Amino acid sequence: MSLLKHVFTKQKPDTSNTHSWLVIEPSLYTIKDAQNAYLSHLFPRSTESVLTIPQKLVIDMVKSSLQKKEVRDKAVPRLPSVIPRLLRSLRDPESSARHYVEIIDKDPVMSAAVLKLANSVYFNPIGARINDIERAVVKLGIDGLRSVLSAAVMQPIVQRESAYFSHTGQKMWHHSLSCAVACELIAEHREQEKFKVYVMGLVHDIGKITVFSELCKQFKLNGEDVKPGYNAFTPALNMLAPAVSYWVAKDWELPKDICKAIAEQVNLDVGNKLSPFGHILYQANMIAECHATVRGKNDNIAEMVLKELELPSDIYDKLDQLSREY
Repeated sequence: MSLLKHVFTKQKPDTSNTHSWLVIEPSLYTIKDAQNAYLSHLFPRSTESVLTIPQKLVIDMVKSSLQKKEVRDKAVPRLPSVIPRLLRSLRDPESSARHYVEIIDKDPVMSAAVLKLANSVYFNPIGARINDIERAVVKLGIDGLRSVLSAAVMQPIVQRESAYFSHTGQKMWHHSLSCAVACELIAEHREQEKFKVYVMGLVHDIGKITVFSELCKQFKLNGEDVKPGYNAFTPALNMLAPAVSYWVAKDWELPKDICKAIAEQVNLDVGNKLSPFGHILYQANMIAECHATVRGKNDNIAEMVLKELELPSDIYDKLDQLSREY
């Protein structure tokens, strides 16, 4: 897109839930640039040879099988029951911190995960150590506790490892958490529902995680000597992952506005009209990808992306805080 076209098509969207928001990509860092850079971040390019016939057959099989709900039900863990409860609590004026403490206290693993997040730089910038759930509630408040609890229960679903890329699961989790935080910050800026879009950011890449995990499983079962690399994973992820994210969101019976927003990321392109949540997810995802791949290497481009998307100037600083922990 030319600079003139970029300038004259820029719109200042309103905060109405019925308003369509236009996709306008940064002039020097496009949607495709962000996607390709992020996939290279997940799967460092190597000197691998072209795909073998068995690898091609595995990729075709995974593409076909994940379109079936019965396959996804086995490939994707159930949505933790606490997520729907937290979403319902947004409409319940009687929701209390005590209710959440009771949920957390029943599960030692969850308690440990919540305390770890509650003590992170992002959620606890002052650094006063939080040693128990009661104090975490006082420190974080009800909104912060919702976010920490959601992240704690979603992390094991997102951060799945493989025999081929040992850190890919961790990178995917960090991206999901970064996207969730970016969604929350953008929503606050636009006076939208913060917690709901935070959950949306946490789950938005479940399709990428699912396709990656299924490919790893099937490559392993295939028992080839040739180690799959960038060329084996990225075509299927590009083609299938956004649609699988939408299918899983529907399977999980997430709120309609979250499902719609995730569906709008399929075939995302300049000029598309998105729902308010869909536009927040588009921008938050791009910012999280840019933070992981460009920030620190080319800060001029990173700052330009933030400016041209008309986003709060402190988003990268907030994501830097997350990076210190993960």
